[in-house]
Order: sequence, then structure tokens, then C-alpha cells
Amino acid sequence: MLKKISTVFILFVLVVLSVNAQQINDKKLVKDYNEAVKLANNNDFEDAITIFKSILEKAPEDIDVLYNLGNCYLNTSNGPDSAVIMFEKASRLLPEEDYMSELGVDLQLSLGKSYQMLMRYDDAIDLYKNFLKMLSEDDVELEKEVRRELEICYNAKDMISHPVALKVKNLGPKINSKYDDHSPIVSADESILIFTSRRASSYSERMPDGQYEERIYISTLDENGNYKKARILRKDLFKRPGHTAGVSLSADGTELLIYRNDVNGSNIYEVKFDGTNWTEPVKMPAPINSKYDETHASLSYDNNIIFFTSNRPGGFGGLDIYQVRRLPDGSWGLPKNLGPAINTPYDEETPVLHPDGKTLFFASEGHNTMGNFDIFYSHINADSTWSEPVNIGYPINTPDDDFFFTPTTTRNKAYYASSKYEDNYGRSDIYEIEYQEPVDNRLAVIKGVVHTMNDAPLENVRIYVTEKPDGTQVGIYRPNPGTGKYVLILEADKDYNIRFTGLGFEDTSKDISVTKEMSYKKYHTISSLDEIMMVSKPVEKKKETGTCVADDGIPCYTIQILSLKWPVKSFDVFSPLEQEQIKEYKCKDGFYRYSYGIFKGYKKSLKGKEKVLKTGKWQDAFIRDVKQYEDLIEKKE
Repeated sequence: MLKKISTVFILFVLVVLSVNAQQINDKKLVKDYNEAVKLANNNDFEDAITIFKSILEKAPEDIDVLYNLGNCYLNTSNGPDSAVIMFEKASRLLPEEDYMSELGVDLQLSLGKSYQMLMRYDDAIDLYKNFLKMLSEDDVELEKEVRRELEICYNAKDMISHPVALKVKNLGPKINSKYDDHSPIVSADESILIFTSRRASSYSERMPDGQYEERIYISTLDENGNYKKARILRKDLFKRPGHTAGVSLSADGTELLIYRNDVNGSNIYEVKFDGTNWTEPVKMPAPINSKYDETHASLSYDNNIIFFTSNRPGGFGGLDIYQVRRLPDGSWGLPKNLGPAINTPYDEETPVLHPDGKTLFFASEGHNTMGNFDIFYSHINADSTWSEPVNIGYPINTPDDDFFFTPTTTRNKAYYASSKYEDNYGRSDIYEIEYQEPVDNRLAVIKGVVHTMNDAPLENVRIYVTEKPDGTQVGIYRPNPGTGKYVLILEADKDYNIRFTGLGFEDTSKDISVTKEMSYKKYHTISSLDEIMMVSKPVEKKKETGTCVADDGIPCYTIQILSLKWPVKSFDVFSPLEQEQIKEYKCKDGFYRYSYGIFKGYKKSLKGKEKVLKTGKWQDAFIRDVKQYEDLIEKKE
């Protein structure tokens, strides 16, 4: 997700200089000023700073220039100290009768926010208290806003006096760049790291703020357990311009949710890894996406719940967090707002359910934040309500925005992005952090594989995990439909029954004891279960019709091999594949997509893809659900 800029009461509406007559007549000065305002409005604060500084040399006591320059500094990662200098000077120059003007109010509140960013809370508190004395009875909303800032100052002073002990490790130049690198997400065993970067590349355009469009990057572990040099996830992930950001990764690292700011609002898309390539993004259906903004979504570790943020009507204000559960047929149910225990009149963002399935981490501008977005956590209660959110504390949280925090299976380890540490490579970097380790609820990563007789499809296979001896259900998992692999996240010091079942198969089960020694901790311990063979029940074999009908829950797949802006002149280009197996789709986005074959079940589609790859022509081919084309093609009237 695009990193939110910390703006504070910024107007940037002044288009002329309020200096003496000689300076007003300086057309070059006015032109430069207007250009700086334009750059600032496009979030290109660094270039705007350069111009405002040159103007200030000629007009050193111009309040408007000082104010705008201060706000530019305030919106850079290391500029609050310079912002204070500009704002304090402008405040001294501001006539007393202008204190409650639009500029005067913004100037004072911006100075207060600058003090907060520098953790000069006593100065901020004094400023806000003095400001309250100047308000009239009619300034209800402004008074409410200032009292909220006072509350934040007191919250921050308390948290700073009780810091959280932690170790912070920069992931280094193979991951980070001089541009914004943020939104880290990892698989359950941390073998895959995916993040979003605004670095320069041939796959993204330079934006007005001086950085580049957000793109998604991936890294995997080398033989020494260190992350390799990051590479772009997929060159043509989106053929349209604009930001593309990764927001959630499934436990096995094969399903990725991504965010995109579309023409009709922000939406969540899904891409999958088919063993060789990442598929083309597919927009997630309603009720997850709507005509309003959906800015983040996160999968639970059993892939049965999605937590997402939306500003749709009916919430508590701004962006709220919702959850939606997967139905037995694989579709998504109705969304449920998490309620006032989690959501506030302010924005909530980036919800992530911990692998324990009980702890929700999220960012909020409400609750007892110490400024802007802070990271909080809440536990789900036995009655499905949520406990009172707890601020994760300083120095993980700061007066700036802190809002993408990714917990791992190791209870005291997480990944997040920050620009506040001295060892960063420029702007925000991705860090690994370790904090005090809890003594209970250690988690184990359990991997296994399910096979089927006669290569039968795996789509209907479910893995039910229950605690022994009371039979409390822990989760319902699904194996990868192509490989049969699955990942379970289970608490240590407990006994479990694992039952494998599915339409057309005989049930099989096994018991497992998860000990503390199996906990996924510093040495990334991973336990493996014996491979399971699912035995098919004898059923009457249906007559082959030559068509693919998914009436038994088994989806139909095809192999997408080409996507072009113009149709091919002849299907001869697809030789040596059988031309009758090639299908052309004229799509609403202006592309012509070509696919090979129709296969019932993912296993059969893998064989079809292997045949395509053996031609040596279409190495970017990938598997996709046939039904996805229904939303892509142009409907004939």
C-alpha cells in the first residue's frame, strides 16, 4: 500500500508572495514560488524545498514562504527540526491580529505537530494550551482537534517513559534501496520475503514526488539463511500505470493479495504462484471490493478468513477493519465490521492476524496513539468479540506513521518498515525486529503432503485439525491443489488429531503431539508429517462429454499463453500446440488473451502447462481458472 504522507493542516493555496512591492514585481520570484507550490502539492517536497530556500534568501522574512518551507520539511523523514526553525520564525513575525486567521491557525498547529515529531512534548503541550485560550465558543471542532493533540502528547510521554526493549536489524542493501521500501510480508517459514518498493526500474515511471511507481519485489533465502538480492515479482504484473503493492502472503507463499489504486477507487487483487510463474492479477469479488476504497487485506494462516479495510458506509468513521469468512464452496460470505472495540472515528489500517489465529495486529490513528498511525494488537475472546487494543509501545511506535507490522511464527519476531533509524539507506527501509519473548503459546510450523490415487483432483480435500482430548477445532486447511503440500501452524505442548477428508475419498486421520522442541524459534525448526495417500471411493464413472463442468466442486483451468494489444493474424503462431485447443478472449481492458486447453482440476492443468513450456515459446505461461475470463471478456449484446 502506498505509504501515507504525514500532512499537518497543510494548505498550499497561496499563489503570490506577500512581500514588499519591490519583491512582488519580481516576476521570476513569483514564478519560482508558484512552481514550488506545485511541486509541494505533488508531494515532491525535496525539490520544493530547494526552490523555497532560494526564495527565502531574497525574502528572508516572508511568512508565507517560511510557512510553506516548514511544511515541506515536516513532510520529509529527517526534516522536523528544520520545520521548527521555519515555523518559529514565522510565528515571531506573524502580527498578533492574524493569530486566528487561516494561516495563523495552521502555522501554530503545524509548529505544535513539529514539536511532537521531535518528541518535544512539553513545548507542544504549552503551545496547545495557549492556543485553546484564544478560541471562541464557536470553535467547537478546532477545540476538539487541539484537545486530541494534547491527549496524544500525554500518551506519548507515558510510552516513552516505558520503552519496549528490542533488537533492530536492517535487512541490508540486497533488500533496501535509497527509495521507499516498505510493506514486508513473509511466508510461514520466512523462506519468502515480498515487499513493495518505489525504487527506479525499467518497469515503473517516475512520479511527481521524485520517486517511482510502487512495484512488488521478492527475495528468497540462500544456503546460509540470508535473503538474496531482491528481484521484481513479475515484470508485467500490471500493464496499466499506477502503484501496485503487496499486502498479504499465504502461509505456503503461493497466494498473494495486492493493492491497486484503480480509476474507480482502491481495490484488492489476487495473484497465485503455479509452481513456475505468478498469475495475472484477478480483482477480488464483492463483498470484499466495493465502489468505495479497500486499501488493505490480509489472509488468515488457514486461508479461511480475510481481514480488510474499507471506507464503505456504515462504519465508525474513515477506514474501518472488516472480516469475511470463506464458505464451504470456496466463495466469500458477508463482511462483518469488527466493531467499536477495534474501529474508531479515525482511520484503521493494515490488519494482520498472527499465526496463532487469536491476535490481530493493526494500525490506528485512534485509541491511545502517540501520534499519527500506531501499531496495536487485540485478542479475540471466546464470544468472538475483541479485547481492548494495546499499543505495542515505543520505540516501535513513534510520533510519525507506523502502520505496516508483520508478525511471524516466532512470537517475538516481526518485520516492519521505518525511516527513523540511522543505518537506513534512504527514506524507509525494511527491518527485522526482536522484542521480549513470551514464555507461552510457542508455535510450530508443520508441513506435509497429500497424494491421491490415480492422480485424482485435490480441490475437494480438507484437513481438519482438532485438539485432543476435547475435540476443539483448531482450523480447516486446504492442500495446494497442484502439489498437495500444506502448512499447519499449531501451538506447542498440545496433542492434536488431523483428519483428511474430501468428496469422493475415504477419510484418514493421524494423531500428533507438538512439543516445545518443535517450536519455530531462532533456528527455524520445521516439522514434517508422513505423506498421506487419499484412497478414492468406488463411484460410477461419468461419460466424458468433452466439456468441463464444475458441478462437483472441481474447477476448470486453462493455460494462458499470450496477452496482446492486437489479435494474432493466424493460429499458426501457436504451433506445435493443437490449434483446436487454442481459445481467443477479447477482453474489456483492450487486450486479446490466448489460452491452451481446458483441464478439470489443477493437477491436470499442470501437465497441460508442462506441454506448453516444452515448446520453448511461452515461458511466461501460467494456469488460470476458466471462470476468471467471464469478468474479462466483452459481453456480446
